[in-house]
Amino acid sequence: MDNVKRSIETLRVNLRDKEKIRVFSFEEFLELTRKEPQRVLRNIFQLFHDMIKTHVVRGEDEYPEDPESIGFTKYDCSRLFVNGSDNPFFSDRLFANRFIRQIESLRQGSQQNRIYIYEGPHGCGKSTFLNNLLRSFENYTETEEGQGFEIFWDMAVDNIKVKFPCPSHDHPLLIIPKAYRVDFLDRLLSENMTEFKHRLSHEKEYEWLFEREACTICKSIFWALLDKLGSLDKVLDMVKARNYKFDRRLGEGISVFNPGDKPTDDANLTDKRIQTGLDKIFGTNVVKYMFSLHAKTNNGIYALMDIKSHNKERLLELHNIISEGVHKLNGIIEERVSSLFIALMNPEDKEIIEKEAGAKSFQGRIQYNKIAYIMDVPTEIKVYHSIFGNDIDLYFLPRVLDNFARVIISSRMVAGCVPLKDWIPDIGKYKKYCDESGFLLRMEIYGGIIPPWLSEEDRKKLTASVRRKLIAEGEREGEKGFSGRDSIRIFSDFFRCYSEKPGLINMSNVSDYFKHKIGSNLRDEKIPKNFITSLTGWYDYQVLGEVREALYFYNEDQISTDIQNYIWSVNYDLGSKVRCEWTGQEIVVSAEFLKTIGAYFVGKEMHDQYAANFARDTQKKYVKIVAQERDKKITETELYLELFKAYTKNLKEKALEPFIKSSSFVDAVKCFGTREFDTFDTRIKLHVTHMVNSLVNKFGYTEQGAKEICLYVIDNKLVEKFA
Repeated sequence: MDNVKRSIETLRVNLRDKEKIRVFSFEEFLELTRKEPQRVLRNIFQLFHDMIKTHVVRGEDEYPEDPESIGFTKYDCSRLFVNGSDNPFFSDRLFANRFIRQIESLRQGSQQNRIYIYEGPHGCGKSTFLNNLLRSFENYTETEEGQGFEIFWDMAVDNIKVKFPCPSHDHPLLIIPKAYRVDFLDRLLSENMTEFKHRLSHEKEYEWLFEREACTICKSIFWALLDKLGSLDKVLDMVKARNYKFDRRLGEGISVFNPGDKPTDDANLTDKRIQTGLDKIFGTNVVKYMFSLHAKTNNGIYALMDIKSHNKERLLELHNIISEGVHKLNGIIEERVSSLFIALMNPEDKEIIEKEAGAKSFQGRIQYNKIAYIMDVPTEIKVYHSIFGNDIDLYFLPRVLDNFARVIISSRMVAGCVPLKDWIPDIGKYKKYCDESGFLLRMEIYGGIIPPWLSEEDRKKLTASVRRKLIAEGEREGEKGFSGRDSIRIFSDFFRCYSEKPGLINMSNVSDYFKHKIGSNLRDEKIPKNFITSLTGWYDYQVLGEVREALYFYNEDQISTDIQNYIWSVNYDLGSKVRCEWTGQEIVVSAEFLKTIGAYFVGKEMHDQYAANFARDTQKKYVKIVAQERDKKITETELYLELFKAYTKNLKEKALEPFIKSSSFVDAVKCFGTREFDTFDTRIKLHVTHMVNSLVNKFGYTEQGAKEICLYVIDNKLVEKFA
C-alpha cells in the first residue's frame, strides 16, 4: 500500500501545477507585467516565435573564418519535431533555414493579414510536421516561460454573480481603453526600462498592443460596468487575468480542421446561463454574449490539414477575415480576429485554388513555404534510425548506409544545374569524387559541407553569390523521386535482403540492390543514369585510400634523413663524396642515389636525365630558401615540407602493392583475431595488425569491418582500378 500511496502522491504533485489555471487580480497582473514585460506582453505571433526559438538550437558555424558565408546555418530542430513524438518529423538543413527565416518575420509584425501555407508532395511529412509543431506549442504554453494570458470576468453586481473568460482570449491589457493605453503603459513600466520602452513604442511587433481593442463582448461589459458602477476601481476589481489554456482537443486556442470535417450548422455560439446573468446585471440586449468559432482561435492557431473538400471552402471563406481582420456575426456584430493561420497543401491543390475566381485577390495574402523530400544525407539517415533503430549501423561498413541514402536522395534531384555549371564548367575533372551531374557535390552543399577535394581555385570561386544560387536550386528540388514513405519501404526491403548474410553490408550490396532488386522500370525512372556507378567509384577511391593509409608503416625518422641527405647532395657534382651537415651521414652523390630517392618524390621510376633535372630544380629551390628562410631549420622550410608530403603520399599509395597478390596476406587478414593468425610470418602479422588497428582508430571501422574492407579492396582490384 505504501508504494500505491507514494505513486498517487507523486502524480498529485505533478498534476497540481500542470492542470491548475491560475487567476490573477488585475493589480497582480499589472505587477507581473511591470516585472516581466517581455514575457507577459506577447500576442500569438510573438508567443509562437518564442516557442520556436526556445526549441531550436543554432549549431556552430562549420567555417567561422569564411568571408563568403551566407548564413546557411545548421539548426537542431529535434526538440521541436522529434523529442516526445510518436511520429517524428525530420527537417533537413534546407527546410530548417527556410522555416527559421519565416519565423523571424513573425516577431517583426509582418504576420498581419497572412495565411502560411506549407506545400509539398505526397509522403513528404506535411501532416507530421504540423502535428508535431502544434504539440510542441501546446506543451510550451503549459510552462511558465510559454504562458499566454487572457481576460477573465468575475462579476458580482446586486448579488448576481457571473464568471467567464473572454471567448476571444484577448490579452488583459486590451481592456484598457485604446486612447489611454500608451500613457498607462508608460507610467506602469519602470523608468529603468528605457530600452524596452523604446522597443514598445517603436517596434512593429508591439503595434497590436496600441492598435487593437478588446472583443465586442468585453468592451461592452467594461463600458456597461463603468456606467452602472461609476467607478473604474470597482470595474477593475471584476477584471481578472488568467493563463490562456491552449487545448487542441477542445478547439480552444488551437483548431485543426481535416478535409472531411463538415462545417457546423450553428455558426454563432452563446451560453444561456451567461447571457441570462448579463441580462440581469445590465438589462436585456445591453451585452450580447455571442461569438463565432473563430473567436476560439483568436490570438491562437487556426489550421487546415489539407486544402481539399470542406477545407477548400474554409480557405476561401477566410479571405475577408485575413484581409480585414474582421468577422461579422449575423451580418451585424463585428468580431475582431487575429489568428495565426496555417494550412497544408499538395501541389495539385495549389493549382486548383489559384484557378478559383474568389481566390485571385487572395493570392497576395498567402505566404508559401515548401516541405520537400529530404535533401541531405544525415537527415535521411535519421529517418532510418527512427524507424529501424540506431542498431542498424552495426550491420553496415562505414559510409555504406550514407551511400544508400545518397541513392534515395539522387532520385529527388534535377539534372542540369545552371549555377553548378557556371561555377565548375568541367565537373569531369572530379570524376574520382563526383558524378557527371554534380549530384554528390550538391548533396554535400545542401548539408552545409564544402568538400575538401575541391581545388583551391574552385574553392575561391565558391562566392556568396554562387552559394545563394546553389541553395536556391536546392529549394526547387525534392518534389519528385522516392517519397519519405517510399524510402522507408525500400530500406526495409534492402535491410531484409542483406542483413542476414554473412559479413557486414557493403557497397556491392547497395549497387546490387538498386541495379537488380527494385525492378528496371523503377530504377530507370527514379535513379539518375550512371549515378550508382559514380557513387561506387567515389566510395572505392575513398576506401582504397583508407587501406593504403592504414598500411603505411614506415619510419618517419628515416624518411626525414633521406630528404635532408637529398637536399644536401643536390648542391654537389656527381661522384662527390660529402658529409651532410644536418644528418652527419656520408653520401656518395651518384645517379643511382638521385634516382632512388627522387622516385619517392614523384611516385614512379626515374631515368638518368629525369633524375638530373629534378635534382637541378630542387637545388634552385634550395638556393632560394637559403636567402629567404635562413633563420629556419631545414626541416621547417617550405622545400623540406613539400618533399616530405610528396614522399609520404607516394609511400602510402604504394603501401598495398606488395600484398595485393600475396595469398598469405589475404589469409592472414581473414584469420586476424583467431589462433591461426599466430602461424603466419612475423612481418605479415605486423602489417596486418597495424592495418586493422589503424582502420579502427582512424576511420571508425570495427575489427570485423576492418578485415572486410581490406578484402573488399583486394577482391574488387581497386589498386588496378585507380592505377
